[in-house]
Amino acid sequence: MIPRPSPPRARAAVLVVAAGTTAAAALSGVPVAHARLLLLLAQLAAVLVLVLAGRREGGIWRWWAAALAVIALGPAVLAGLGLTGGVLPGSSIVVATPLVYAALVRWNRFRTYVSDPGDWLNGVSAVAGLTAATLVAQRWLGFLPADWPSWQQQLWALVVSSLVILLGTATTVAGIGGLSRDPRMWLVLLTLTGLIALTLNLREDPSGRLHAQTGWTVAALLVALASVLPARTVPVPATSQAPAVGAVVVLVLAVAALGLDDHREGWTASCYAGAALLGVGVRMVHLVLELKHLADSRRQALTDELTGIGNRRALLRELDRLVADGRPGALLLLDVDRFKEVNDRDGHHAGDDLLRRVVAAARRAVPADAVLTRIGGDEFAVLLPGRDEGQAAGIGRAVHAAVAEDAQIGVSVGVRSGPAGALDPDRLLRQADTAMYSAKTAGGGVSVYDSEVDARHRERAGLADEVRRLLRAGHGRMAREVVLHYQPQVDLVSGRVVGVEALVRWQHPVRGLLPPLVFLPLVEELGLMQLLTDHVLRRAAVEAASWRHDGVPLRISVNVSASCLTHPDLLPLVDEALAHSGLAPGRLVLEVTETTLMADPDLALAVTHALTRRGVQLSIDDYGTGYSSLAYLTDLPATELKLDRAFTVRVLGEPRTADIVEATVALAHRLGLRVVAEGVEDEATRAVLRGFDVDESQGYLHARPLAPGDFTRWLAALPCPARTAEVVGAETGEH
Repeated sequence: MIPRPSPPRARAAVLVVAAGTTAAAALSGVPVAHARLLLLLAQLAAVLVLVLAGRREGGIWRWWAAALAVIALGPAVLAGLGLTGGVLPGSSIVVATPLVYAALVRWNRFRTYVSDPGDWLNGVSAVAGLTAATLVAQRWLGFLPADWPSWQQQLWALVVSSLVILLGTATTVAGIGGLSRDPRMWLVLLTLTGLIALTLNLREDPSGRLHAQTGWTVAALLVALASVLPARTVPVPATSQAPAVGAVVVLVLAVAALGLDDHREGWTASCYAGAALLGVGVRMVHLVLELKHLADSRRQALTDELTGIGNRRALLRELDRLVADGRPGALLLLDVDRFKEVNDRDGHHAGDDLLRRVVAAARRAVPADAVLTRIGGDEFAVLLPGRDEGQAAGIGRAVHAAVAEDAQIGVSVGVRSGPAGALDPDRLLRQADTAMYSAKTAGGGVSVYDSEVDARHRERAGLADEVRRLLRAGHGRMAREVVLHYQPQVDLVSGRVVGVEALVRWQHPVRGLLPPLVFLPLVEELGLMQLLTDHVLRRAAVEAASWRHDGVPLRISVNVSASCLTHPDLLPLVDEALAHSGLAPGRLVLEVTETTLMADPDLALAVTHALTRRGVQLSIDDYGTGYSSLAYLTDLPATELKLDRAFTVRVLGEPRTADIVEATVALAHRLGLRVVAEGVEDEATRAVLRGFDVDESQGYLHARPLAPGDFTRWLAALPCPARTAEVVGAETGEH
């Protein structure tokens, strides 16, 4: 279990006690043995403070704790082994150097951890190289005592080299990591500088004096103090540049040492230089492999795995380059037509092969400087530097023709260009996408961006967002804005109102009352039709439960889309709406179109049978405008057939249409279906339909769709008992 960082006050208290202990050890009159014990306890207290710092900043203080523990306990270990004679005070830094080095190089890497074993190799190689240079300088200048044996000279050189390399590393980290204003870094730099000065002075007294141990104890307390202080700056993440520069410096140092070593006193300096060269060589090889791996990773990050061309990142990078260069350019966006059909029919392997053939064909058609990328499943982009819209459109047509010839499939191509100095990548992508959508809507081909079409698309997209928010806002807002209007259905023989159709409207807070054609297609596209049907069905059932005319309850007809008819929640919804409203099942009529029934005939047939078993009636809406197949009529448990107004409005002036209507009515009656004619707008049409034995009519002749309150008043105003329906108006218009 990793301990959490202790509060700064607790660590500061430990530091105060350790500082007092150090001061007590420095007092005159304290026996040397007691003083050294007090200093050891102070160093161990500093180690404790660093351990209590926890995993702050990637655990760098834990590395310091380990290093200072080695430095503090090193003399005791050497004393136990009987090796204290002539050993320099603080020589344990040689063993602790990798630990301090790890702490330093991680200071600006703990957020983006890029440290690896190569860092350790850099540090070891640098110490070896500087030690070699120090030993060579000693042979030429003789600045160490003449009576020092070779091993003592090497130890002194190792200690000094270790401290110098650590100081250089700390300085480098402070510079590249943006830590020059962090007082903690200055404490570390001050500590390392003081230790170097202390070690240089040991040339006069290699056995060490008490003040040397005191100096190392003060250094430990300063590092511990740094761990208590708060961070003042956020370090800049490290890159691979600093290790590479460090490796070059070590390389130069080691080569110089080899060249200047005259071997008069042995090969020791050359061995250190050779070790440094070996370490640097391994590090350079490792660095080259890292750079190669990084280059491969970057290439893969910019490449589409399936087709081998660039991906969306590559396109955005090239667009940014075009903007930076101030050059004009054009963009083609390609979408493969009917790609989903290929995937569904032939499998994903066939789809993948098709995409590769599309890429091969497009490559053949685009110029050499074009940037071809895959930005989505079956969407591609072609960036054309230096081209205007006319040139880009020509290239788009060439791509379209090449793909159609080589890949045997169509593509929809959108074209948009941007002028020099004013090219906006985001706007260029969006406008090219708008043009591509226009081409897709037109059935394929090439479409150049049109601002008016874009405005319509943006308006439609904005309305789609409003629809999404409305239908997900809950019943409170939907009750205010999603309203129902009702249009009566009249018996052509008795003139009595026998039913109504619920027609949904959107009472938009800004645009006013919107008809269904404006928003229903968006609801279907967004996959929210079930939410809308839930609201409409519940509300219609509640409002219709109390309607009666001449003492006869009225039917209520509600339209059901293909997505709702096959939705698993439809049957539970119908049950709940009937139970909540108290509406008799036989008074509910669900209207479905022929297209709805043909979307999934088997499932639709199963659902309609389940509905009619509940007593709910089923109506075939807009008959004659869909697939017009008679086969489903034999199995479908329908109770009603509605003639579309496309037939009704032509029944007077077109004899062939009249014959079709008359035959359809006869067929429906033979099958036991009730026939309702929509779009009846005048008495002459009603008379003809009555002559064809049409059962009921619906249209402006009787009433426009009315709000619930208006419909209730209209219904109450009818003569009772009614022999003819009230005519509200005979005006014509959109139904």
